[in-house]
Amino acid sequence: MQFDLAHAAVIVVALIITNLVLKSAGVINEENKHQWNWKVVLAYFVVVVIINLVWPI
Repeated sequence: MQFDLAHAAVIVVALIITNLVLKSAGVINEENKHQWNWKVVLAYFVVVVIINLVWPI
């Protein structure tokens, strides 16, 4: 159970960092931050897949 919580915490931190990077790169801006964006979904998916490849449950 401790490993599951740590894994979840690492994914949350990685997604927050990804969100900040996407905002600084201009992918997410104030006009479209509440709209569906395939680039954001793909970026989140890649981050989660990489973490799960490195640290499988």
